[in-house]
Amino acid sequence: MFWPFIEIDGRLRYCPLAEFGAANVREGLDIYGKAVVAQPLTAHLPLHNAAQAAGKIVLVERGHCDFVTKVLHAQEAGAIAVIVANSNRENPQEAFVMDAGRQRADSDGAHTRIRIPAVMVSYSEASILFEHLRGSFLDRRECGLTVKFLGAQTAAFVLEQIEVSAKRIEQQEKETEARLAREAQEREATEALRRRLVRSHDSVSVSSGASSVSPSPSVAFSRSTTSASLEDSPTDLPGALEGSRAPAHQFFSTDDSMETVSVDSEVSDNQRHHLLLPELKMNHWCPLTTGLLIVDTQNYFALPQNDKCLEPQCVLSKEFYHQVTTVMLPRIQDVLLACRTCDQGIEVVYSIVESATADGRERSRAHKQAGIHVPKGGFGAQILPRISPRENDVVIPRTSINLFESTGVDYVLRNLGVSHLVLMGISLLQTIPTCAQTALERGYQVTLIRDAIAAESPRRVDDMVRHCERLGCQITTAAAFASDIQSFVDEYGEISSTIKM
Repeated sequence: MFWPFIEIDGRLRYCPLAEFGAANVREGLDIYGKAVVAQPLTAHLPLHNAAQAAGKIVLVERGHCDFVTKVLHAQEAGAIAVIVANSNRENPQEAFVMDAGRQRADSDGAHTRIRIPAVMVSYSEASILFEHLRGSFLDRRECGLTVKFLGAQTAAFVLEQIEVSAKRIEQQEKETEARLAREAQEREATEALRRRLVRSHDSVSVSSGASSVSPSPSVAFSRSTTSASLEDSPTDLPGALEGSRAPAHQFFSTDDSMETVSVDSEVSDNQRHHLLLPELKMNHWCPLTTGLLIVDTQNYFALPQNDKCLEPQCVLSKEFYHQVTTVMLPRIQDVLLACRTCDQGIEVVYSIVESATADGRERSRAHKQAGIHVPKGGFGAQILPRISPRENDVVIPRTSINLFESTGVDYVLRNLGVSHLVLMGISLLQTIPTCAQTALERGYQVTLIRDAIAAESPRRVDDMVRHCERLGCQITTAAAFASDIQSFVDEYGEISSTIKM
């Protein structure tokens, strides 16, 4: 008696073996082969991609015909094994033993001609397999699978380990969710306290300032050429500001005393941001002075636990890795494709975490405290193949949170003529907000591609985007940014090379 398992994501997963076929299967046998998806997917017809399926493990989907027909079509194409993906979304963990069906078994005995093994995987596990195959296709590489046939004693041990691992992962996810919820509550409490302190300070400023300002009926606003009449009572000041397109946060008395009174005690933080510095909300930019800065899109952060990374960041949730693979990476690919097909000279700069030494003794205190260590030249330092740099791209390693403070990226960007920075990538330990704030303080125009950024949770991404927008960053999407590039190319493409020189 033996039990079949498939190795997915470095873990063994039980997959029931069909009652038919598998004549040569025995305990301890491993079937390894490159995986290919059947065309058509349900394999109810002879495979259109029979040439590609020869000598490989074929993945088919349940439906349209009986299981015997599917396996026969794969066997005729030269497959060495068949994996049937259950299509039952209502019960995503369901996987059962496939039979030939009484009618088919009694009619032609086709099941007796099947020699290769056929196993079934659940809908949830099939989704992982299809995602692996999709990633392999995008990376232009083949995806290998192993079907193991274990004895009863070994299988029982493996099943026990799978159960223990599942419970541990579930506990880690609960702890991560609770930690993120606590951090969100702490941030909300901090923001609420900050707003209360600001309102209290502004109220004191209004009270103290009102007693020292002469009751002049006209006031000159600092950001408007229009004069406005204000009532003697300070309580009417906020209402007077509502009718002006550019209300002032300070006003001056007409006797040249230059004493100021704050009048924004009733203005929210978001309103204050838009009223104070409207000229910094620059929506215009030029590809000739634009540079992409792609942060931490490397194996260490983007891949779940694996044996090639030293202390990989595997404590994050499945949602994070799914977000990286299905949302962030495709969006970065879109932006890179738009920039690299544009002749306007958009620079591409990568920043990765990589130690200069094997033991990482030169790391910053923040990275040591967080347990982040990527050995020099190791697997964890490699940038994901889908968005790998080209020979003329710049890659800047670091061992800290703040890219600008610990590397020469500012020197590099200015030598490249970059004044507009577009940020994308993975932001753990607030890497991207820190980079954005420092870049703004050094005079760069900063744009965040919100759907090309991944963090511990979607809520953390939203908080990060709102924070950066308040600082003065422009927020856009990958599709909108690519469209802007194309619009610039259409309008100014003829003179781009002359301007660049």
